[in-house]
Amino acid sequence: MCSLLPRRFGVALLAFAFVFAYAAAAYAGMNIASLTGTVTDDGRPVSHATVTASGSNLIAHTTTDAQGRFSFPSLGFGTYTVSATANGLRGELRVDLSSGGATITLALGLKVIGKVAVARSAPVRGAGTDVVLNNTVLTRSPSSDSFPETLIQLPGAVRGANGVVHINGDHGVIDYLIDGVPLPQALNREIGSEIDPNDVSFVDAIEGAYPAQYGLRFGSVLNITTRSGTGSPGLDGNARFGSYTDLDETLGYHAPLAGAGGISLAFRDQQSSRGTDPPNFGSPHNNSSDTNQFARVTLPRGANDFTDITAIHSFRTIQIPNDTGNGEPASTDDNEKQEDTFLNVQFRHALGQSGALSFGPALKVSRVRDFGDPANDFTFGEALNAAAGGNSTDCAAAISSGNYGPTTCAFSLADDKTSVDYILQGDYSQRLGQHEIRAGVAYDGTRVTKNYAVTLQPNNFLAPILSPGSPDVPITVVDDNPNIGNTYESYVQDSWRLGERYELDYGLRYDFFRIKSTDFAQGFGGFSPRLKLTRFFGRRASVYAYLGRFFEPFSFENVDPKAAQLLNLPLQPTVAQFDLKPERDTQIEFGGHVPVGLGSLGFRIWQKNANDLIDDTQVGVTLLHQDINYVLGRLSQEAVDYVEPLTNNGRAYVNVAHTVSLNKGCETQLLAPCFGSPTDFTPADHDQSYSITGGVLFNDRRDGWFSGDAEYGSGLSSAICPPTTPGFCKKTPHTIFAIEKGIGIGPQTALTFRIQNLFNDRYFVTILNAQGNHYAPPRTFDIGVRFGQ
Repeated sequence: MCSLLPRRFGVALLAFAFVFAYAAAAYAGMNIASLTGTVTDDGRPVSHATVTASGSNLIAHTTTDAQGRFSFPSLGFGTYTVSATANGLRGELRVDLSSGGATITLALGLKVIGKVAVARSAPVRGAGTDVVLNNTVLTRSPSSDSFPETLIQLPGAVRGANGVVHINGDHGVIDYLIDGVPLPQALNREIGSEIDPNDVSFVDAIEGAYPAQYGLRFGSVLNITTRSGTGSPGLDGNARFGSYTDLDETLGYHAPLAGAGGISLAFRDQQSSRGTDPPNFGSPHNNSSDTNQFARVTLPRGANDFTDITAIHSFRTIQIPNDTGNGEPASTDDNEKQEDTFLNVQFRHALGQSGALSFGPALKVSRVRDFGDPANDFTFGEALNAAAGGNSTDCAAAISSGNYGPTTCAFSLADDKTSVDYILQGDYSQRLGQHEIRAGVAYDGTRVTKNYAVTLQPNNFLAPILSPGSPDVPITVVDDNPNIGNTYESYVQDSWRLGERYELDYGLRYDFFRIKSTDFAQGFGGFSPRLKLTRFFGRRASVYAYLGRFFEPFSFENVDPKAAQLLNLPLQPTVAQFDLKPERDTQIEFGGHVPVGLGSLGFRIWQKNANDLIDDTQVGVTLLHQDINYVLGRLSQEAVDYVEPLTNNGRAYVNVAHTVSLNKGCETQLLAPCFGSPTDFTPADHDQSYSITGGVLFNDRRDGWFSGDAEYGSGLSSAICPPTTPGFCKKTPHTIFAIEKGIGIGPQTALTFRIQNLFNDRYFVTILNAQGNHYAPPRTFDIGVRFGQ
């Protein structure tokens, strides 16, 4: 699996894919879809009508053929106003364009008063619980200022601590695509999200039946279209103030460029005295701040060719809340700072009416710094050790008394880690009769520089090694060895329409990655075939069967083996071999869509069997998190999702999911040794058996709205009761509601009133869990004003 042969073959395959892509001369990138349709007048097709699609920062034009048909082959995902004019008549619709594309009928003479109508069709080509969130839903939801809170409303989503979201039973491995480019996630984060909701205007969430074009992360695929604007120049923004001195301000600007293009700019500043989920109800030291700058420029080149440039920068400061309930001094001053920069340039070239080409470079730079407080950190470690029954602050005493664990030795962490990713990708597609052929390639060169300094109190095992002459002096374990990674991706797939009733989707991926550092170098590659057969029952109903293989690499941020050994003494007496492996999965899935009234009921039943399942855990006694492998993983889910469109672009939805996420036989010996781990299947720390969410959005004609979301979760795995408990132990169940009222006070201007956790359900997000103890927020209030949206 890891030799020069797979690498050479993978490179050859990539070269072939590039040649094939340019020779076939087609596709649109990963967030590109085709919008096709027919213009009619009194039911008859209209030839030579002028059709315009306006949205996602651009304006595209075309004309109908002799049968009244038109096609936009290379539009980005998003919401478009599609209009047609001919013979002095005009028709107009609003269309949400996602990965399944859209085919519409546009009738001339359609009279639209106020806002345009919304054209929606059931996503019968996608997985049963795929979800599309347009700009109206995103900005008028009670979770509009938090991307993790938005994701919690997706089918099968589970709330983790500090903004981490688990979907489909996986440990937070969500594949984010920003304007068609996968977002690298080389650094291991346990706090917050890299996605700022201020930058998002459209989300196409793919939850299963992944075609070959998607790879590397399989919790869910989120195709994100960033902020955009069309029409005359204008400002938009909002300001909120609420509980925990929360202050959130956003200001945006958009304007047309070169006739058919556009520019969008935005700035956000947010601060709060409750930045993370604390270990106690009233933990002090929990301030946070977040500033974000965004720019997107779309430049036209000819009739339907565009250059799209996106730049995002964010900077976050986070205080680590103090666990005063377990003896941590209230004056402890541990902090974290996160900074991210993302630059993406994509060139889109339409080729006739049936294909297009998308390619370009991208750059991602991320930096995370942790600042410890050694004196208070050591005091806290002593308190934890005493609470665990230890009679000494010495790690050796804790171990010999059987109380060894991540909380039994005093330590302080300071680290500074930066990842830089250089990305180049190309994608294409061509419609040939009943076939839609797609292919693509991508390369990501990653460099992770790190400087870990873990200071431990003196102990009998490290002192003779690191400070033999000063046994009473604190010992610092340092790791400053950089990691270098290279990832190659390629895929070919075909959607073959077998008449009116059947469609066969099949494809093949090849992925290869290599990682090296001072003391290790490894490479892995693998093929991933995918197959899906769909049976259609008209335009709104379908069922499908899917079989797919997945290949998931581990993180490129890894502790050096020598440093890992020192942090795990005496249980790790020698330097272990680098033994992390990529995860290989086989997923079987059945699902479909059924029309229910005006809405659509989607369903999915699936099981995924994993070899070398990837999870993460602590390294020794530190707060560093690293990937580990379990021998096997077993994940399954039964889920239903109902969505009904409401007038004025509103919606109602409800989804229910039963999920099982088990792992067996921890096999990692390097970064977080599995000494004493259970050998049989046990629930993962993010396993939640039942998840139910639902909500409504009612828009009125005066630029006001009412929205509400509800969430029930049965709780995550917990050690508060033993694994032999029937059905395993889940803590703590919760039911929370959030509501928001927008009152229109002028054109595109509204006052907003919001209540989160309406009934004040104070519950543990995690308790006695590998993620620690974390309380959910109580009931909170805020008021604000929004304009231009």
